[in-house]
Amino acid sequence: MGPGYGQGQMGPGYGQGQGGLNQLFDEEQRSAARELMQEHRPTRVERMNKMMELREEMFSLMQQERPNPDEVQTLNTRMAELQGEMMADQLRLHNQLQDLLTDEQRQQLREAMPYRR
Repeated sequence: MGPGYGQGQMGPGYGQGQGGLNQLFDEEQRSAARELMQEHRPTRVERMNKMMELREEMFSLMQQERPNPDEVQTLNTRMAELQGEMMADQLRLHNQLQDLLTDEQRQQLREAMPYRR
């Protein structure tokens, strides 16, 4: 796998190991990236915890002999909304990390990941 791809804390593309965006960054960019990820972490953790609670609630509902379809639908809607918020936050971070790249680094990333052109 080339630069920009790797499984890290924030998902594909942000890996700290071989192949992550970290490889493209200079030390100043790495520091800025760490800062951005630290800023996003509390909200991310909070939402992940909330999603776990909702999943547990869904599991409990679905274990009932006769689950209430309206309750399940309402809970599913809440879970979908939360998932959308989580995805939007991840994309905001992605865009902020992309903004740290120079034009040359962006080109290197495009060349390493041709399907993202």
